Amino acid sequence: MGEIWIKEAERIGSGNIGGAMDTPSAPPRVVWHTTESGGGDAAFSAVGSYLSRVSSEPHILYDPTTDRLGQYGPLSESARALKNDGSTRTNRTGRVCIQIEVLAHAGKPFTAYWKPGPNFRALMRAIRSWGVPDVWPAGSLASSYSDNASRSRTTWATQGGHYGHCHVPGNDHWDPGNIDRAALLAAGGEGGTTPQGGTSGPISDSVARYQVTINGLTYGYNAYGDHVTSVGRALVARGFGRHYEVGPGPRWSDADTLNYADYQRSLGYSGSDADGVPGETSLRALLGTLPGSSMSAAKPSKPVVSLAHLLTARRKDIPARTGHTTYKAEVLVVERALQAEGLLAAKWVDGSWGTKTDAAYAAWQRRCGYHGSAADGVPGIASLRRLASKRGFTATP
Repeated sequence: MGEIWIKEAERIGSGNIGGAMDTPSAPPRVVWHTTESGGGDAAFSAVGSYLSRVSSEPHILYDPTTDRLGQYGPLSESARALKNDGSTRTNRTGRVCIQIEVLAHAGKPFTAYWKPGPNFRALMRAIRSWGVPDVWPAGSLASSYSDNASRSRTTWATQGGHYGHCHVPGNDHWDPGNIDRAALLAAGGEGGTTPQGGTSGPISDSVARYQVTINGLTYGYNAYGDHVTSVGRALVARGFGRHYEVGPGPRWSDADTLNYADYQRSLGYSGSDADGVPGETSLRALLGTLPGSSMSAAKPSKPVVSLAHLLTARRKDIPARTGHTTYKAEVLVVERALQAEGLLAAKWVDGSWGTKTDAAYAAWQRRCGYHGSAADGVPGIASLRRLASKRGFTATP
């Protein structure tokens, strides 16, 4: 699973712009658009609001003159910036179809004057996290507004990579213009993926991005504290620091995960046991002890969630007396876990199990490998226990 929300991007709108992809087994892709406007903060605000008002939101709004980055909706779902190609919903083609509106004119390629910075690199990092290869499968972009770009349905359906709006079948726009494709990819920094030959599926070298709590302290992606720096320094001291560009710091990054995975493999772990997120045994081996939270030497007690209570709450059959508060609290625990997984927007974390929670839980079931009726959003004990182990609560039947 790639990045769903880019932490460097500012949020635009409600966060609810699309839905599930129609062909998630097809390769991942990106589509580049231009807004046919100038750049700057005033344009960013005006165009950003306009796209929401007319329900034509992309995933991303980017200003090439200021490196400002905004995000409308989760990258794992569809956007609304493309026309359908007959019965083919082009917005929903592929594992992901990440759509980017650039504040620029197609007739004046933005790569001739842009100022890409850390936010553009963050955007490319997110794109690559989904396994989108650094290729342009449809070939050359349209030069200005002429009809000279390929819109092959076969290419669109079978090949992953970067596309211009001008390449998408069923569409009649010619943006983003004749931008420098190589310069665009290079500005994203190193770490591009190789072409995948039209295949898709799990990305075997994707970086784990979840957290664990050990003895009251959090480890894993985006964890923060002196204890994170201590882990990084211990890895470097043992010769496992090759992924650092600067050095260990208090914020857990992908580099920490990759270095820790190297260390885990040195201990003989493999597969998901060597994904770069610490476990108690490997952490104790690295540090000689298990650091504890300064707040308490003991682990905090975990909330308990009953599957039976969840199923009752989901049927809207919540008793009006003693069980109500308990059931709502347990639903909140699960909804917060789904939010932490990037599957449920904060506005729907309310203790009421409705259609949004159903959809989020179905996405979690698919992430666990379930399909069809086994991924219908109705909790089962196996998937609930797996969520509990990742997100710090206890699941009971």
